[in-house]
Amino acid sequence: MSYPGAARRGASASRSDGGGTDGTYPRASRLCSRRLFLSIYERGHRASGSYFVLFAVRGTTSRSRLGITVTKKYGNAVARNRVKRQVREIFRRHRGDESSPIDLVVNVRSVAADQSFGRLETDLVGRLRAIERKVLA
Repeated sequence: MSYPGAARRGASASRSDGGGTDGTYPRASRLCSRRLFLSIYERGHRASGSYFVLFAVRGTTSRSRLGITVTKKYGNAVARNRVKRQVREIFRRHRGDESSPIDLVVNVRSVAADQSFGRLETDLVGRLRAIERKVLA
């Protein structure tokens, strides 16, 4: 699929749905359906941090998948989308650390709005390690 004017702007003219080896966040790594979110909330393990609440179950596919929820209490659409991009980037950087795949839902708390990327990363990675130990035990 190509995008009009993408080459003019210096952007890639095609989407990558590959394996994510080039640092992308492929569609296969996303949790998209409400049914999956509710299932993970119901049967998953929970880990709370300062800025996030994580729910996770053992993965049902060959790769870890991520779902993110941010309520309107967090801020406007720009702020919500920004924190979702940050969470995806943190997950992308650290997803190779897992030995077994997990399905993970991250609920972002409204107090995360004023925090730096480094603080968010520290909190999320710490909670991610804790929940991995619970799920994979």
